Amino acid sequence: MSPDCVFVLDHYNDYISGELDSEKVTRVEDHIRVCPNCEVFLGRAAAVHNRTVGLLRIHAPASLRSSISSLIEKI
Repeated sequence: MSPDCVFVLDHYNDYISGELDSEKVTRVEDHIRVCPNCEVFLGRAAAVHNRTVGLLRIHAPASLRSSISSLIEKI
């Protein structure tokens, strides 16, 4: 495993989340253009991330939100 592969493994979560600075983004993107293993890994990690984020977007029913709001007001 090359130092650039290790770099991708160390920074993939921040890359997927959009939290890397532009210099590191460039390093990751330059590497995945030439490393099929890291490209596949990053693609799969991004898919898992996107599915997870999608699950977090599920909203509670209005009745539950109303009940919780009422309880909070009583505090």
